[in-house]
Order: sequence, then structure tokens, then C-alpha cells
Amino acid sequence: MGMSLLKALRLNARRVPQRTALRFRDTRMSYAELLQATERAMCALADLGIAPGEKVPLLSFNHPDMLVAYFALTGLGAVPAPLNYRLSDDDLRYGMDAAHARWALLGSGFAERAEALASPARRWIWFGDAAAQAPQVPRAELRWGDLLAQAGGTPPEGRDGSTIMLHTSGTTGRPKGALRSRFGFEERAIEQGFGMDDHTLCVLPLCLSAGCVYALLPLYLGASVSLQEHFDAGAVLDAIERERIHSAMLLPAMLQRIVEHPRFATADLSSLRVIQSGAGAIPAALKRTLLDRLGDGVLNIYAASTEVGPYANLKGPEVRAHLDGNCVGRPFFGVELKLLADDGHEVPTGEVGEICCRSDSQYDGYFEDEALTASTRRGEFLTVGDLGRFDADGLLYFVGRKRDIIKSGGINVHASEIEDVLQQHPAVAEAHCIGLPDERWTELICAVIVLRPGAQASADEIAAFAAERLAPYKKPRRVVFVDEVPRNLTGRVLKAQLVEQVLAGAHR
Repeated sequence: MGMSLLKALRLNARRVPQRTALRFRDTRMSYAELLQATERAMCALADLGIAPGEKVPLLSFNHPDMLVAYFALTGLGAVPAPLNYRLSDDDLRYGMDAAHARWALLGSGFAERAEALASPARRWIWFGDAAAQAPQVPRAELRWGDLLAQAGGTPPEGRDGSTIMLHTSGTTGRPKGALRSRFGFEERAIEQGFGMDDHTLCVLPLCLSAGCVYALLPLYLGASVSLQEHFDAGAVLDAIERERIHSAMLLPAMLQRIVEHPRFATADLSSLRVIQSGAGAIPAALKRTLLDRLGDGVLNIYAASTEVGPYANLKGPEVRAHLDGNCVGRPFFGVELKLLADDGHEVPTGEVGEICCRSDSQYDGYFEDEALTASTRRGEFLTVGDLGRFDADGLLYFVGRKRDIIKSGGINVHASEIEDVLQQHPAVAEAHCIGLPDERWTELICAVIVLRPGAQASADEIAAFAAERLAPYKKPRRVVFVDEVPRNLTGRVLKAQLVEQVLAGAHR
């Protein structure tokens, strides 16, 4: 079907006008109210001269105003460009400048940073909780609430689209603006079990691809969304119990904190039908804990990227049968998937190849970077350098990324293969393998270990455990222990920073 975001909202406001669309703190907004706010915002933004195709950065913690802005801007044919609020001022300013932004929407928590992000060519619109602070900050020029209150007339028609510029994580250089106009909402609903009768919990940051998509998905379907400003394990458990949450998108690091919370064992979680997870491997012990507590049909594990979209999904009943290793399931509904060798030929079953996809939910390209966009194309297929292998049953195992290969003694070693083995040690909470510069080996395999609370293990013990289970050329030649590893906002480990940390001696 592929409706625009605005069309979906208007249809939902007709068929379920009084259904709660958004819950946030103690407030509720019906579909009729969400549409009214969106159309007033469209009038206000059009009066400011925001034109089709114009990029408008958003910098905020989660707030309903951010979702209204997504609907309103895309309704005008403009392009919301959310930015990761954990980026440095330099990267944030770069993102705004690269988008040629004349306007930027800033939320609470960013008043102190406004001057550092300023540009003579750019003006601020303060929204969310920040609107109340606006009179006290030097760069406050317009307030979202005032704009909507003063707006009138009929929204411009014939412009609406669905393009959002979602920035990559910036783990390898500057964040890149990936233009997405197709999100595969229907495919996600079919494949992952989301529906219009759901009450969905949204705790991922709306500035991230997964947070944006899995907040817009239930609104596209006509479901209800409970939006939380930040992730908090206790607040998640409270919301599931109090509001009878049916579905949620939760990252592996979030799930770990939830099961470690004292209330996990006693909270009433019986309303849950779907927990969708991805953006990193889930340890076998964590999968088992979730399945034992929630049942075998709740947890789904998928693989996706900002550019490729979703490409594989391991559904609830199959999760328990594939606890070990990073099995991400079968090709996603509507996705054609191939594993290609460097010469462009498909690899045999069981061998590792580059994951290449063709579907109707891929990105349009990187903003103003045709060369980089071309580097992701394999004919009609698309790749971002993920590696995987198929087993005999047609299930895909995520092996890692091309840049996460350690060249040890002239042989390519997949870091994830070693990590999967080390993760089986009873004292190990996390295992991450990196390559350190070495004259003899080119890259020396180093295992960085986070121990479970109260557990003890020596470097020799970890190395011996690996040596019993891995080929000699794959075993770690150095083992270090750390209390935590650097991560981005999605929880993915920043291995470049981890290498720097180890080389600087920041370990035990």
C-alpha cells in the first residue's frame, strides 16, 4: 500500500478518532487531536516558508512534539533530519550545516548547547519542554506552542511524502544522512506481528532509525503508543504492568537491564505479545531468561540497518532452538537476500558472504554523496558490509561486519566467532574481540572481557577456554578485563574506541 505518513494519520483519525494515539507522562492525545496538532503545525511551518525538500534538523529527547513534527514536515514535503543527541557539538553542527538547515527544532536539555550550534543562516524553534525555557535562553526565537496557537487556515495540499533523513551512528567518521522514503510498515506488521489493536511501548530515542520507525509504525497502523522520554528499566516494567502493553521494540542492552531489575520476576507481564529486538547479539543466557519468563512466542530477533532496512527475522517459536550464536532468522517478508563473495558470486550454504538485499523498504541514498551511495549498491541489491552465513534450514547467522575482521598472520578471522565461544564461559558477561597492531601477526587477537557481577576469572583461564574450542589461529593471544565497553546510543560497541582504550592501558 505504501501510504504517506500524513495520509495514514488522516485515515486513522477518521476510523478511530477518539482512540488514544499517544500517551506521554500524564497526558493523552487522541488520533483526532494528533491530526489537529499536525495540521496546525503544517500551517505554521508553511508560514515560515519551509518548502518541499527542505531539510529540518530535530535535536531532542523523546517528546510528542517530535512525532507531530515528523507528520507535519513530511506532510509539507519537507524532510525531518533528526540528530543523535549524544554526538559532540562539532558533529551536531556539522550535521545541521551539511543539511543546509535554515531552521532547526531544539528540545529540552539543549539550551546550554544552542550557542555552540549556532549559525548566522539558521534559526531555532524551541519545542517540547524547552518551549517553556525559551524566554530565558539567548537564541530562543520561536516557540512551537506559540506557532501552533497562532496558526490558522488550511494546510497546503499535494506536497505530502514520507522522506526522513536518518543519520548513521557515526562510528566510522562523520554521521551520514541516509534519506528514507520507504519504511516497509506493512511488511513489518506482517512479519513481526504488530497490529492496529496494539498498545505499543516506545522507549528508543526517536532520533535513531529504529526508534523513529517503531514509533511511527503503530501510528501508521492506528494503534496506541506509550512514549517515554528515556529508557528506564523500572519504568518499562511499570508501564507494561500498568498500561497492559502488547508490543515493544527493545535493544539487547535494554533487555539485559530489564531482566536484572528486581521487579522483573514479579511484575505482571502477561499482556506482552511481541518484543522485537535487534541491533546487536543477544547472549544465550539472556534469551533463555526471557523465554522462560515470557514464553516462547514473545521474543523476536531481527537484523536491519538504516540503509538496507529489515532483512531477516527470527520469530518467537524458533528462538529457543537457536540460543547459541547470532541467528537472526529467515529472510524478512518481501526481502530477497543473497550472500555474495568478493567476486560477486553467491557463496554455498554454510560459508560466509556479504549480505546483499533487494526490497521495497531500502533507503534512497546518502544525501549529496553519490559516490558513497554507489558503494552500497550491488546491481539492484544493497549492502552495508554485513556478513552472514545460511545454515541447511535456510536460517541466517549474522557473522559481523567486513570491517570487524581481524587479519591475524595473513588469515581473516571473524571477531564474532571468537566472541560467541568466549560468551559461553560462565564468568563472562560480555566478550569483545579486537585486533591490535603487531609486527609478527599484523593484528594480534585481543579478547576484551567484562565479567559477571561477583565472578572471577584469570586471563590464562579465558585463553585456555578459548584454546579448547577454537582453531589455534583463532585463539586470543591477549586477554584484558574492563568494567564496561564504549557504546553508541543503540548499544553497539565502538570497537575503534575500544582499541584506543586497550592501547592506552585503560583496563585491568
